[in-house]
Amino acid sequence: MCKTRFLICLCSLLLLVGCAGVGIVATSDPLTKLNDAEDLFMRQDRPLPAEQLIREAMAIYHERDDPQGLGHAHREYADLLRSQSITGKWQNHYRANGFLDKSVTFENRIAKSSEFYSKALEYYARAETKLREANRFDSLTNVYINMALSSSQLDDRVKACAFYNKGLEAYAENIRRNPGAKPQGAVPEFVGSQKKRLGCA
Repeated sequence: MCKTRFLICLCSLLLLVGCAGVGIVATSDPLTKLNDAEDLFMRQDRPLPAEQLIREAMAIYHERDDPQGLGHAHREYADLLRSQSITGKWQNHYRANGFLDKSVTFENRIAKSSEFYSKALEYYARAETKLREANRFDSLTNVYINMALSSSQLDDRVKACAFYNKGLEAYAENIRRNPGAKPQGAVPEFVGSQKKRLGCA
């Protein structure tokens, strides 16, 4: 009887591990990995493969010394740690096994997520300097919006509002320098809605 239960448990575990990456298209592009990870933990309730993809993206960005990418990866990991996918059906798994980053436990994940948001802001600040020097106002818009989102998650409304304003300025400068540019997404509308939500002046 015990042997049968053991085999059932073992088969279940192998199935779980084997299926962790099912439906995920292999890619070496770290941004695609992050986008796939977000979809996995936000919409598919699959935090295990999502965490793996985020860690892979981090490693690639680190190897490339890409501060903007490292900012994105750290913010994504922080989002994962605060997501409902961690507290739902995977809660027992994370309580028992922790995370791939062994400094994170189920109990300290919110505090650790704040550390990851703070680290993301450090990387974004490095990217800001490089992008400003290179007059890359399209990417600078993205960096400022991500700095605002990270600051908002850290409950720093003043900084979040300031970064949203900088994002709008960078967006306007990009359009001024590149009149034919067709930026993805409705940046002014998104920023406006976020500033209204935060109660920015």
